[in-house]
Order: sequence, then structure tokens, then C-alpha cells
Amino acid sequence: MIEEALDIDSGGLRLEGRLAYADDTPGRAAVLVCPPHPFLGGDMDNNVVTALCAALVARGMIVLRFNYRGIGASEAGRDLHADQAAFWRDSTCPDYEAEIHQDCAAAFAALGQACPRLPRHVVGYSFGCLPALALSREQAVSRLLLIAPPLAKWAVAVDAARVLDASALYYAPDDFACPAELADALYARLPRAAELRTFRDADHFFVGHERTLADAVGNFLEAA
Repeated sequence: MIEEALDIDSGGLRLEGRLAYADDTPGRAAVLVCPPHPFLGGDMDNNVVTALCAALVARGMIVLRFNYRGIGASEAGRDLHADQAAFWRDSTCPDYEAEIHQDCAAAFAALGQACPRLPRHVVGYSFGCLPALALSREQAVSRLLLIAPPLAKWAVAVDAARVLDASALYYAPDDFACPAELADALYARLPRAAELRTFRDADHFFVGHERTLADAVGNFLEAA
């Protein structure tokens, strides 16, 4: 697997990205992976994000993972200490989270510039499901996959989402952040819903289940 640095321009801020691909294939699709909430330890080196990247590249896809503003080497443009304080006080920081959505859109655009002739899929994990869905309301994505959306904490809107091919939702039934009844209800509202899958022995973090999850994601995206 080859992985190269990719700078992403998000409203004048430089975001840190990594574009991964196999050296023996031109790529069959381009995939953007949106990481979990950065104030809950989420970044592009998350165990699920890196497992997805490796597995999808092995299947001949080109994968972009990135860090939201203020995380890793990504520029901030805001006082993240104040944002973190607000997050731990209120369990959310709407101003910062709105800008995360902008970062996701910027990363999707950068992926399109890097892979202009390939279909683009979007995979969101945990909080990353929210900006992934927001992106699908602004841009047409080929396939949309949500993994363990944190529905117990954040409301998720799917109205006006544009998915060209198919969407799917994966979760663990005992996930504290993604209650089964809420996950099933969200899936019923997804555009072009094609697959609802549960991972019964896993939890929200998928530790020890990364390969099984990544294989399932690969199968879904390969069906395009």
C-alpha cells in the first residue's frame, strides 16, 4: 500500500490528509472515511479508520482519511481549548461541529480532484456519520455507509440526502451510543437503503472486530 500526504483546503485552513492506494491498480473507486469526534479521541489514526483504509486499498480502492481542523497537523482557526471546555460542559460544541461538516465537504472535493473519473463513496464512523450525511445532502455520493452513528447523543437528519447507488448502516446491537431501535429507524429513512447489518459480538469501538467490519464494508462498496 502506498500512502501519500494530501493537503486539503477547508475555507483557507490546511487539513492533514492521507491518500492511500495500491501500486498495481489504477483504482476502481474513491472512498472518503470520516473519523469520530475529535474531542472523544477521534482522528484519522483511529483503529476502525485505519483498518478500513488498509482493507479497501487491498481491494483496489483509493482511500482518503483526514484530520478535522485543530487535530494532528490540521490547522485550527479557532480556540480549541474553549471548544473542548464547551463540549465537556454541554456534551456538544455546535459551532465547532458545524465546521467539521465543512471539513468533510472539503475532503470530498479534494478526493474528487485527486480521482476525477472514479465514483466516490463516503463512509462515516461514529460521529463521522453526521458530517457524512450532511455531505450527502450537498453532494451526490455513489454509496454511503454509516457505522455506529451516535444516535443516543446527536439527532441525525437524512432529509434531502442524495445517494446515487445505495446506502447502508452497520452497528452493534449492544452499542451504548447507537441503540438498536434508533439505528433501525434511521436505516428506514436512508435514501436507497440496501443493507442493515449488525455485529453482535462487537461494541461501539469494534476492538478485535476491525477485520470483520472492514471485510463487510469492502463487500458493500465493491457491489457498486
